[in-house]
Amino acid sequence: MIALVLGAGLSAWLWRVQCRKWVMEAGLRTLAVMRWREFSRFVIEALQAQGFEASRLEPSADRGQKADLLLNRDGQTWLLTCKQGVDYRVGRPMVEELASAVRASGASGGILTTLGRIEPDARRHAGAIELLDGPMLWTLIDPLLPPSVHTDLVARAHRRTLRAIGLGWVAALAAGVALAMLLGGLRSAGGDPKPAPVPPMVAPPASQMPLTGRGVEPAAPVIAAPSTDTPAGATEPASDAEQREQIERDIAALPGVVDAGWATRSTLVVHLMPDATDDQIDGVCEVLERSESLGASRVQLQPAPSSGQPVRFMQCRVY
Repeated sequence: MIALVLGAGLSAWLWRVQCRKWVMEAGLRTLAVMRWREFSRFVIEALQAQGFEASRLEPSADRGQKADLLLNRDGQTWLLTCKQGVDYRVGRPMVEELASAVRASGASGGILTTLGRIEPDARRHAGAIELLDGPMLWTLIDPLLPPSVHTDLVARAHRRTLRAIGLGWVAALAAGVALAMLLGGLRSAGGDPKPAPVPPMVAPPASQMPLTGRGVEPAAPVIAAPSTDTPAGATEPASDAEQREQIERDIAALPGVVDAGWATRSTLVVHLMPDATDDQIDGVCEVLERSESLGASRVQLQPAPSSGQPVRFMQCRVY
């Protein structure tokens, strides 16, 4: 039973969680070896779901490798910077550089994308700059890849997962046998331990007995006065970053949901299980509507690849 529980639990985790992660890692490496221009076109096409359109596809000649692409949304100009490379680490200076370019050009905002990671300090000082790192960017680009590329990534991840599941079952069987032998040895060594003897109760001396005779009233019980201490002042409301992290955790714990992450400051991507129902999807809105500042965020519902359903968008609260 121990081996069965361990093996089944590990297999479920590897297939539902780790396999998806291996697909993403292989996909990011595939994007990293593309030409920069091809990679940036994938990014622009992915951002079209957020209402962006390309205004200038060629980088400005005077900025060289730090060139910004121009996007347009609702008549407003945005700057887009694409950092290619899975080992890239975006720090605060890069964010401040893009923010300075946004102010200098009179743009409405900026988007900084990378296949690598964004440092926590850069996120805290992002301001009006939207940041998309590797995992968030992959959820947007994955549906745009050619079917042959996607099929190859999934097949390689499945083979790796099956090998890991086989090794996991061997380890679970070994752990089950070892624990069963240990428990059997404890039982044969002496059986159940005897309970400790209970000491006899001894009556207190007469001098310590309460006086309840004639003319002497029994002592009234002492009732502690209610505490008059006032609680400490209410804590300040959580920041947007803390609320976003809490929303991700709460939604990932819902039934029918694999995980959730913010693709942009105003768009939440929710990966659904193949058997997710409408009632379970309604739970996403219940979590979002708890936040006054993030309740009107747009939700991108990303179905499981095996479901054959399209990507959907919804907005839980409309001001």
